Amino acid sequence: MAEKLLLLGATGSIGRQTLDLLKYSPDYDLVGLSFRSRWELLEPYLLYFPSLRFVAIEDEESAAAFHARHPSYVLLTGKDCSLALMERAPAETVFNALMGTCGLLPSLLAIEKGEDLLLSNKESLVLGSSLIAKARRSSPSRLYPVDSEHVALAKLLAELERRKIPRQDILELVVTASGGALRDWKREDLAKATPADVLRHPTWSMGRKITVDSATMVNKGYEAIEASVLFDFPLSKVSALICRESLVHALVRYREGEQERWIYEYSPVDMKVAIGYALSKGRTRWHENSAEDEEAVSRLHFERLDSSRYPLFGWTKEVFLRYGNPGMLLYDAVDSLAIERFLQQRITYLGIEEALLQVPKKLTLPPQGLVRDELAKAQEAARRRAAEIVDEIEKGEHRS
Repeated sequence: MAEKLLLLGATGSIGRQTLDLLKYSPDYDLVGLSFRSRWELLEPYLLYFPSLRFVAIEDEESAAAFHARHPSYVLLTGKDCSLALMERAPAETVFNALMGTCGLLPSLLAIEKGEDLLLSNKESLVLGSSLIAKARRSSPSRLYPVDSEHVALAKLLAELERRKIPRQDILELVVTASGGALRDWKREDLAKATPADVLRHPTWSMGRKITVDSATMVNKGYEAIEASVLFDFPLSKVSALICRESLVHALVRYREGEQERWIYEYSPVDMKVAIGYALSKGRTRWHENSAEDEEAVSRLHFERLDSSRYPLFGWTKEVFLRYGNPGMLLYDAVDSLAIERFLQQRITYLGIEEALLQVPKKLTLPPQGLVRDELAKAQEAARRRAAEIVDEIEKGEHRS
């Protein structure tokens, strides 16, 4: 029998690729979806989902336009419409493809309700790992990653378990990075980088913020934190490696007998591979490489991450280790605002880095850690402090 599924963030890139797969899936009945405003992007999909009944649109003007065209759907609107959708629509599985901090509470609610969570929203784990862990302790909910790097790691670790490699013999988890749009720029030239330069990603087509985060390696720091949380592995043993072609998504270094070995996942630059794994709920296994694959991988370009060129990869991990979720709440708020100002050409590219290095100076840690019921208040406080930091950077720099 098909499972009832809710898709949050349906009109983003991940959301639409998920709809492309769900159109032909006998495993799921899509009963509800949420998105911010771009309802026109949904039009080509509606006829494929007769089970769809609930539609949640954050922007009220867009919701009114959608309702005028499609009055038969139960419509929810407003800032918390994804949460309202989850309370109204019955489901066994929630696919969270929301962008940013707004994805954390829906992830928590899915776990609290015992629904399986297919998670593309990295902020849920980077900013809310303590809350997620607490909720999972008393819930039957299962969590499956969607990001290509974490899907690759999940497959690799399952393969090592199948081979009966003991957990203590797993030495290092490695997520790969393309290096971002500025990977061939010298460090001394980075201050001259324009938004157009940074948004020209070499291998993936993504949103503006994540494309900038890929250039600074903040995104890769987040992915290292996610890997540590997802697989209960020390963050100090999660590293990154540049694969220019983005065809190897993750590697694991392990010990077998007296020898150290590597295993890696090699697959196309296509998020539908990772989304398909999540929708299969972990049934998709590691792709065993053929001789042809091995030959192709031997021609790829790998390089270790240079910490002097990409200092924010290590700094992102360090802030998480030192200050936990409350620290990352401010860190993410600063990163988001600094990127916004950079894209507006109000600060330089290196101004993003400078702003993030200032986070500890503005950080006040709550003695009780992150508290679910205080989350909205904590997020608002983080946004205020982030504005102070980024305003100071802007005032101290020439406009780019």
